[in-house]
Amino acid sequence: MNQPSGKLEPADPTCESTSTKIRRCAVYARVSSSSRDDTPLSSIEAQIESCKAYVHSQKGMGWELIEPVYADDGYSGGSMNRPALQQLFQDMEDGKIDAVVIQRLDRICRNVLDICDIIPLFTIPGIALVSVNQSLDTESPQGRLMINMLTSFAQFEREVSGERTRDKISAARANGKWQHNGVPLGYYQDQHQELQVDAAEAAIVKDIFQRFSEAASVDALIIELADLGYRSKVRVSQQGNRAGGKPIDRNGLYRILNNRMYLGELFYRQEWHASKHQPIIEQGLWDQVHEILDRRARRKGVPTTEDRWIFFPLGNRLYWHDGRPYKMYESSNRNGLRYRYYQGAATPQEKATDTGPPTIRAADIHNAVIKHLLEQFENPQGLLDNLPGEWKDLPQFEPAHVIKYLTHIVEMWRDYWDPIKSSIIMDLVARVTIFQDQDQIEVILDLAGLKRMLTALLHERKKASKSSGSSNTRQYI
Repeated sequence: MNQPSGKLEPADPTCESTSTKIRRCAVYARVSSSSRDDTPLSSIEAQIESCKAYVHSQKGMGWELIEPVYADDGYSGGSMNRPALQQLFQDMEDGKIDAVVIQRLDRICRNVLDICDIIPLFTIPGIALVSVNQSLDTESPQGRLMINMLTSFAQFEREVSGERTRDKISAARANGKWQHNGVPLGYYQDQHQELQVDAAEAAIVKDIFQRFSEAASVDALIIELADLGYRSKVRVSQQGNRAGGKPIDRNGLYRILNNRMYLGELFYRQEWHASKHQPIIEQGLWDQVHEILDRRARRKGVPTTEDRWIFFPLGNRLYWHDGRPYKMYESSNRNGLRYRYYQGAATPQEKATDTGPPTIRAADIHNAVIKHLLEQFENPQGLLDNLPGEWKDLPQFEPAHVIKYLTHIVEMWRDYWDPIKSSIIMDLVARVTIFQDQDQIEVILDLAGLKRMLTALLHERKKASKSSGSSNTRQYI
């Protein structure tokens, strides 16, 4: 019945309840190229049909299928870099999707970290993730709990599978077998998966080792190898893609020189083991090359500049209480700052329990040593009492002379430049020992260094006195 113009028709209270909200549903399917599951459910077509059937079964709830289907054919679930999946995420962000339907959770991802990253992509905009076979829906708390649990099991299964693969490779290598595509220069893999020497390539490897032992520099050697036409090993993948065959650069050179396979060893179970394949390099030449490498190596963090003594005046004279030496370390330039510290070697057990030699800031230990020195210089009588008997009668150790000199150092310390302070520490400190409580240090003075300084000062004083006397005599004349 028509209402008169100007009057509103009363709303039907049942109208909203009987209307069904449309839910735009996208289907995602994936098959890994490495999958060996030949059951129907493993094919991408079966996944798509299963998901479509589920969406159609929910048609009464307002579910509508979005075409085309998002399908990644031949992509591993261990990587999120899949074209269809990325397009799905983009369409979700653009507001084109209300629900994503998958056959199983592992079709979208297997890694727990990945599922934790993508769940907010669904929950924040209110998009449901529905798994057909597992009856899961992220819109319910129970569904989210089950998703996290199932993903954890999928991650566990993946790690166990990887562990089995690693154990298989280790067992094969223990028997002299090579299960890897990256056969190094100098070898080839025969039909029994064993490494055999390639005579032509082995000659190149030997020549590289020999030339390195005689080369003046690495840069000159790389140029020489390029002139000789030496190239990295050519490898062809199962897909027929070629790699390698390029001139040997610095990284390639060091990989060759550090590859213990040339000694007849293989790496498995986290260490090198003797193997059955024939070595190419003799132990003597290997040791000669690595002695050169060790000698040329720039230790990470170890200062090498000529002015390092200014920042590390203790040098190698700092020790842990059991005699282990500390070494100097310096960080790279970080926003115009460098961090300098001393570090002692700790055993694995000490590292685990944090009971070994502590890492100490250079400035902290230097200030502690300076405080100890200045306290002795303010009252040097104890120092004079501990002098060797034959030194006590020397003019440079005359008490008044020593007290005057050391007192002058104390008074002028704040005005000294850093190089002068570092020079005094280097000359007067023989050894510093750090004890376990770290509140106590022992500073042993270098009496020979003190003698040199006092002797030089006495010589300068006599020279100055003589010059002053000559000047007075000329003036008097």
